[in-house]
Amino acid sequence: MNITESFDQFSSRMSGMDLALYAGVGLVLWVLFKDKLSPVQKLLTDLFNKFNVSNPKLPVVEVPKITPVTTPSSQTDDTFFKLVVSWKQTRDLAEKSNCVEAIKVADQMFPFLSPNVCKKEEKV
Repeated sequence: MNITESFDQFSSRMSGMDLALYAGVGLVLWVLFKDKLSPVQKLLTDLFNKFNVSNPKLPVVEVPKITPVTTPSSQTDDTFFKLVVSWKQTRDLAEKSNCVEAIKVADQMFPFLSPNVCKKEEKV
């Protein structure tokens, strides 16, 4: 920036410093007044919607409702969870009655509560 130049000379060209200065002022103004810009935004949106005429040539397409896909629960999963719940209830009752041996037996039974362990494999 040259301090001795006239306003006409100054306004005839823009430098990177000028753009940075304007951007900085704009950023400061936006930070200071961003809470008060909502009514201005609403006014501009309403004005835009008022003059926005929809094109009658374009067809209106209705989007079908999306229904969520439900996966049916399998009988083996339900049986497995019932088996685990039954084991947990048995172990809790053994803890309430302070029966250490029953707790040990229930803990030994837990590794076999898998749906894959109890399947019988037939060899041909």
